[in-house]
Amino acid sequence: MKSKHRTNLNAYLFANLVILCILLISLWNRKPVWDVSLRFPNLLLVLVILNSILIFKNLIFARTPVKTSRKPDSPKTGKSLARLRGIVADAAEINGTLYQKALLELHRLYKGEGVALLLPENNFFKVTASQGNIPVAFSGARLYMRDKTVMIKYPGSLGEEEICKNLPKQSPVNFKSTVTRLDCQIFPLQLPESTRACLFFFSHEKQKTAHIPYTSTALFFETMIPLVNSVANSGDQRYKDKSTGLLKFDCFSDSFETEIERSERYQQEMTLFSIKIRFCESCIGEDRILIQKAAAIALKQSLRRLDLMFCGESDCEFTAILTETGTQVAEIVAQRVQKSFAKQMEKTNVLNSDKKFLLIGSATYPSHATHGHGLVEKSREALAQAEAENRDFVSYS
Repeated sequence: MKSKHRTNLNAYLFANLVILCILLISLWNRKPVWDVSLRFPNLLLVLVILNSILIFKNLIFARTPVKTSRKPDSPKTGKSLARLRGIVADAAEINGTLYQKALLELHRLYKGEGVALLLPENNFFKVTASQGNIPVAFSGARLYMRDKTVMIKYPGSLGEEEICKNLPKQSPVNFKSTVTRLDCQIFPLQLPESTRACLFFFSHEKQKTAHIPYTSTALFFETMIPLVNSVANSGDQRYKDKSTGLLKFDCFSDSFETEIERSERYQQEMTLFSIKIRFCESCIGEDRILIQKAAAIALKQSLRRLDLMFCGESDCEFTAILTETGTQVAEIVAQRVQKSFAKQMEKTNVLNSDKKFLLIGSATYPSHATHGHGLVEKSREALAQAEAENRDFVSYS
């Protein structure tokens, strides 16, 4: 009959209407339910008046506002990601630095141990950017897919461990290692061409979840990552190899002649590298692609910005022009390239990866040749000598 804050008059109206109907029926049949001494007509009149008032109560009584007590707002469990929107809008240049800026904001909101972004690289997930403290067990580990199962392989003799059977598309994954102290929450990301990426939130010992909205966070990174990749690949692809990111061999001739003329004009030394990946020809499919990508990454990491890198005439071969570089410096650069290549190969699970290494033949202008055609021939002769003598590096003599 009564609600929480006010009386429900509809119930009274219904009860009075029922009584009124009974009285009217009895009056019609001339058989009143009570004695006439109860002044039946007067009772009937009272009921009619009451029901009329109840029916038209909204017109008779003005509706007054009801003040309701309001409880203080409960603390929000989610956190606002509004500051992430300005990262792309305020960026002077769209490149990989946006990843670091976005992770810095996430780490500020998360207040945990650290945050890391892992992007796909064939069957592996590579740490592209990170903020905060990354656990030692994770920094030296490798994350990869095996039969739709996400696995993590720890360094040393700790072995490997399963993270989950398959990365879900619309929900985070909580992972606590039984081998190490690794405790984290994973945000799976869905990228174009059905590729996957991951956001790792590493927690403190007694910290539970990230308390960061998964849907909004995933949407932001799933939009930003393709944007960065698109801008990075927006150059003229007619001159760029898709698998390695290096210039095609067709571009070598014109660039080489230009560098020869510049070295001659300014009387500067220039070195030409002829590079070949040994045992690469015996690999097929994805293994060959992995090895060539490792060599391309080693060249990009070891050479300077003004140096030029090209694919070779055939697979597993490369050419590099080192401007303002003499014979002694060229040997140091070659060792740096080979060390970087060895580290890249350690990240792969290509069989017999320890037997695969770079062979580099070097020739320097004007020490070994005073014209471009002769420099190319002598660089290739040095490479053939390195292959025949099973040596990593040979400088023409």
